[in-house]
Amino acid sequence: MQTLYFVRHGQTELNAKDHVQGGDIDSPLLEKSREDAVKTGLYLRNEPIDRLISSPQLRAKNTALLINSQFQTELPFEIEPLLKEFGYGEWEGLHIPTVAKQWPETFYHLRNQPHLYDPRSFGGESYPDLIKRGTKAVTDYADRYSDANLLFVGHSITLTATILSLVGYDLKDIRSQTPMANTSVSRLKRQGDRFILESWNETAHLDE
Repeated sequence: MQTLYFVRHGQTELNAKDHVQGGDIDSPLLEKSREDAVKTGLYLRNEPIDRLISSPQLRAKNTALLINSQFQTELPFEIEPLLKEFGYGEWEGLHIPTVAKQWPETFYHLRNQPHLYDPRSFGGESYPDLIKRGTKAVTDYADRYSDANLLFVGHSITLTATILSLVGYDLKDIRSQTPMANTSVSRLKRQGDRFILESWNETAHLDE
């Protein structure tokens, strides 16, 4: 049985300031986030992980590199563009309370009714398009390295939509789980074409 591990990147300056940070924007990791990435690496270093795959965005890539540095022998490391964060178009970089005030219905749909979310007016990415690329990335790597356990480092909405879609959630329920915390760990087991959610949003290692 193959195990797939998923880690959200560490918190960034834009995260801390409550700004939209999607697939077309980046900001530096906070120093505490770098420390949390190291803790995540220490937590995972004794797991039977064979390979690490990261989003190309700096907040994910730098988190992945810090995690990898804690393994006794660093894991083979690949970058996958399909793991970039959800694209928010003209919302990128805006203060989230401003977005919620100016686009209340669309913002509500983004977070609570993803099957009704329509970002076309501001050039954003749809949930179905996000799910299509995210699940393709994970299943392609899982197939390519079918005898290996894989660690994916990416972003909150991309990983959430991908993981929950793989285990069979409907689009309307894709935001129903607890939001994925920074440097949290989630796990899937794969049996043939079936994916089973083993854990979600593990954070106890960050308190050590």
